[in-house]
Amino acid sequence: MELTPARVMETLAASWRPDAMSDPVTAERWATLFADDIVLVEPESLPHGGVHRGLDAFRAVQAGMREHWEQRIEGTEYWRCAADLYALRIVIRWTARATGRSVVLPMIDLIRIRGGQIIEVEAFVHDTKALLDTLG
Repeated sequence: MELTPARVMETLAASWRPDAMSDPVTAERWATLFADDIVLVEPESLPHGGVHRGLDAFRAVQAGMREHWEQRIEGTEYWRCAADLYALRIVIRWTARATGRSVVLPMIDLIRIRGGQIIEVEAFVHDTKALLDTLG
């Protein structure tokens, strides 16, 4: 039975523990909700920026972010925007592994769902310069 978009989001939301983004096991759980040809759009200015296609690319982006930063979720909420589209507001404390500098930033992910799977995530980070400044 195909998951509804609402159920996909409920399943995703159930995994949002404070340390979820720093845990590779959680990223693998998220991948089970993604289509094989998932499209991930990240801000170009970030080390992991650009348009990434497929589950292997998703895994590489997650690993790249974990390499640069410890990420701690401080808050989440989401809203349905259309039948297949949700907006996720997530507040993350980013701590650069190389410098120990940190910043707390909100971001918005637009999440598109079809056929019971997430097919696209487009990320908007509130202040990419502040995030980059943590790296030194």
